[in-house]
Amino acid sequence: MSDKKIYHLNDKTLKYAAMAQSERLHQYLGLPGEYEAMYPQEITFPNMDTGRVDDYHTTKEGLLIDVEEESKDVTEKTLKKFGKYVIFGEFMYSRKLYIAVICHKDPTNYPEYYERSPSVYIKMHYYYFPQDELWEKYEKVINKVEQKEQLTKIEALDIAFVPKFISKDSAPFVTETLSKAFEDAIINDKILKMDVGVLLGAMIIKNVDKRKQEKLLEDIGMKQIENRIKRLAADEVREAERKNLKLEQDYKQVKEELNQFKEENRQLKENNSKFKEELEKLNNLPNLTPEVKSVINSLIILG
Repeated sequence: MSDKKIYHLNDKTLKYAAMAQSERLHQYLGLPGEYEAMYPQEITFPNMDTGRVDDYHTTKEGLLIDVEEESKDVTEKTLKKFGKYVIFGEFMYSRKLYIAVICHKDPTNYPEYYERSPSVYIKMHYYYFPQDELWEKYEKVINKVEQKEQLTKIEALDIAFVPKFISKDSAPFVTETLSKAFEDAIINDKILKMDVGVLLGAMIIKNVDKRKQEKLLEDIGMKQIENRIKRLAADEVREAERKNLKLEQDYKQVKEELNQFKEENRQLKENNSKFKEELEKLNNLPNLTPEVKSVINSLIILG
């Protein structure tokens, strides 16, 4: 038995892969709106039951999107689960929700609406890639790479997502050949290429025999990709530090201004108190006319 070390994606890479998949899958499926941010997947219902959505993310237009992936039939039990996710998401994040269900089986006969209650219906949006369509995408990418033609954005994403949605029997072969093609693929957008690479790396770990993983990960430049991710993470840390420093400086300035205001207010109260004392002394002088006393009393009250 071989004792060769099994390759593992590091924590930063896994976190980056999750975020990259959320954003790139949004683009690949053609979901509504412009992707904004990924939200927590763990949820707790009012009765303290817990659950986990496949992907919550928001759009810049203010929409919350729940992407769920189902390898089996969508049943009444499945719809009930989705209904809970929709109700929770809209309540928790105060956003309208769009639920996208990626189906591995043809969803033609699945219900379009789920009756959550007599007055609440939830519309399902199903996404399905027939196997022949996935093979067409695969062949097109392979041919364009061989012809040294630049890939479009969607064709580049095909490299990441065809291995994810192709049948389990074909997944190892497709992942392996697309990994070899990725090395020569012309993808001018550097961030897109890095995202495709890290998603493809996850598919290699999932679909390919462990004996071949190391070589394929080398072929797609996974170590270089991980190094770039580390640099990005370091940049994010530095940016966070700069923001924290700016916040500290702003806080210090506000605190100084507040202290100055407190001191000025103290001086004002002290002067006002002295002024009142002088008015009281003046009010006690003999031979003051009623008019003068009235004016002095008014000043005391105003003070």
